[in-house]
Amino acid sequence: MKNVSLILFFITLIPVILSCRMGKNPVAIIWTNQSEFAAYAEVFNTEQDEFKIAVEYRENPAEELLSSENLPDIVVGPWIKGEKTRSKLVPLTYLFNERKLDGNVFYRPLLDLGNIRGEQFSLPVSFNIPALIFSREHSLMMPNSFTINFADIQNLSKEFNIYDIGAYTRMAFSPHWEPEFLYLTAQLMNVDFQESTNLFSWNEKNLRDTLIFLSDWETSVNTSVLIAEDFKFKYLYDPPERLVSGGRNLFYHIYTNNLFPGAQDKLQQIDFRWPSHNGLIPLKDEIIYLGICRKSKHKDAANAFVTWFFKEETQMKLLQYSESVGITENSFGISDGFSAIKSVNEKVFPLYYPELLGRTPGENQLKTPHILPNNWEEIKEEIVIPFLAESTSGKPREEVSNLPSRIETWLRNR
Repeated sequence: MKNVSLILFFITLIPVILSCRMGKNPVAIIWTNQSEFAAYAEVFNTEQDEFKIAVEYRENPAEELLSSENLPDIVVGPWIKGEKTRSKLVPLTYLFNERKLDGNVFYRPLLDLGNIRGEQFSLPVSFNIPALIFSREHSLMMPNSFTINFADIQNLSKEFNIYDIGAYTRMAFSPHWEPEFLYLTAQLMNVDFQESTNLFSWNEKNLRDTLIFLSDWETSVNTSVLIAEDFKFKYLYDPPERLVSGGRNLFYHIYTNNLFPGAQDKLQQIDFRWPSHNGLIPLKDEIIYLGICRKSKHKDAANAFVTWFFKEETQMKLLQYSESVGITENSFGISDGFSAIKSVNEKVFPLYYPELLGRTPGENQLKTPHILPNNWEEIKEEIVIPFLAESTSGKPREEVSNLPSRIETWLRNR
């Protein structure tokens, strides 16, 4: 629904975009899969008349950069930090040297991720983090008002679970209910997936530890994965917020860009905590970054948009505009996530999302992913998550294909 609504909004701006292209002013082109940027371009174009921005939707902008000859001026999306993609981008260090941008306004871990050997190839735009939601009636059970760690989830689950006449009638949570949670656990336990010449690499010891941890979780808390999956099949078929308020289960895993759109009604009956491990909260892999292409034909216009966009007062206006035209009903915050500018999250977001007041993670709590391949979502869904699920399902180890063999098969079949 978010994508449909925003793409329809994007289509309504096509006349504006075309008129910009036909006018006399320099027009910088943005390629992005972030439909919100159509609205941001409109605000920029109406605020000043020296430069114009036109937005073109691309499903995977990073892939498009590698396969196209005619490149845009600006690219906005995930995965543009990879080795091949960043060769298409110009380092933006000059924007800091010329004091057009202030590096201190950004979350340092996010800024550092776009910095390669001292050159700032891309700038962070937005990010999302996971949440565990639960009914507000259980808020007092939580040992912390901000985060929740694995031990707390397990202990609360044991207290909540009810086993009666050979079956569970209540089950708090299973890591296998939402396969993305298996991956989240691997992130927090430093498995360290990252781009490599052989598609991707990882920390083998930490991967083994993660598989043991997840397997032990199910047997010690829910008896077995099979029983947890059976419970899900019997009872867990409603939307997440209705599930946790219905009393059958305690927790459900969800990301912030699915939790906060239309949040006023949704959060009346539910509360949330950020899952953490050793004090760190993992970021969703698809961190949105912005870069300027080396072959940009309108660098002045591109620079003007970039320096305008990364200001607190600008993003305050963008949030106001997004709310006024209904974008916030289907999209969260800035570019469907937390802003990469600290002060925007701390001072501006609570005006639109009161539940975030005092609950925005600090930069020292953020656990960023490593640089990942351009097609990481496909790789994760077809290789990594199936491996994690099968390896912790109770199957004999010899019946589960390891990651190297899965990678080999996947590459051979492409």
